Amino acid sequence: MKRTYTLAILLGAALLGGYLCSAQEDDTARLTKQAMAGNASAQVQLGMKYAMTMHPDFTEAMKWFRMAADQGSADGQLHLAAMYDIGVSPQNPTEAVKWYALAAKQGQKDAEFRLGQMYDSARGVTQDYAQAAEWYKKAAAQGRLDAEYRLGEMYESGLGVKQSYTDAMHWYLGAASKGRPEAEYRLGYLYEMGLGTKKDKQQAIAWYQKSSDHGFPDATQALRALEVQ
Repeated sequence: MKRTYTLAILLGAALLGGYLCSAQEDDTARLTKQAMAGNASAQVQLGMKYAMTMHPDFTEAMKWFRMAADQGSADGQLHLAAMYDIGVSPQNPTEAVKWYALAAKQGQKDAEFRLGQMYDSARGVTQDYAQAAEWYKKAAAQGRLDAEYRLGEMYESGLGVKQSYTDAMHWYLGAASKGRPEAEYRLGYLYEMGLGTKKDKQQAIAWYQKSSDHGFPDATQALRALEVQ
């Protein structure tokens, strides 16, 4: 169960939802027949069915993901990479990078984000913050909020990109507009300090409040400190 839960977290609930729902509705025999006939979408769905059950069969899941991946399915490549990434195949970061890259080059936003993370954290590849930022930008352009938030951090600190508080605000705003509490907090801080913008206590309070309402404790503390000034 722990591995299954980890896989779900890695790929993201939104990504898995469609496959899980579809796989549950399909008769396994019919889905298998479609997958055996070379239907890449069915192969991915069948792989998810094996990976995400109460008693997962990762060997079967890998088999179907690889079939889809070998046909050039970006979703199949993403799922295959994730299996290598979290160690159910067994763990092989280098192989994970290979499949993430293939999916990312097809514009799969989750693969773009994960490839950015691999470069960011030196998993399966030499650490390269500039490469990480480029892949995050591709994912962020498709609305991946985790990529937007990480780009905000990178621009704020000048990690792999030219330091720019203005650009940091831009990316934090993208993530904050989707409800990411850490991004809301960072926006509050930038407004409070006047970094990348004029100091604006009311804007700082507003963003700290949003972040605090979303349960981010640092924002709650910052809000209290700012309100007594």
